[in-house]
Amino acid sequence: MLRVTLLALALGACGQPARPPGALRPGMTEQQVVEASNNRVPDRVVERICGNETAAPFPCRIYVYDGAWREGRYHPKLSVVFEEVRGRWLVSQWL
Repeated sequence: MLRVTLLALALGACGQPARPPGALRPGMTEQQVVEASNNRVPDRVVERICGNETAAPFPCRIYVYDGAWREGRYHPKLSVVFEEVRGRWLVSQWL
């Protein structure tokens, strides 16, 4: 019975769209993202060049949050993409 329950929960979580932590919105700073996620530390931070398929590729920083059970709820995997704007890393999108 426990296996059936766990399978049902896992399948249900897979079908749900990724929700941003807290009140994530474009233009937020890194500190604001940390605060909005209740001080959850990203599992990985990746720095790379984004927009390679465009005329103007740009450096970006990606906070990767792996899916995890926290506080009795499943939090799906989430990637928050930051662009450097006038020397500050700001949220441009999330996946």
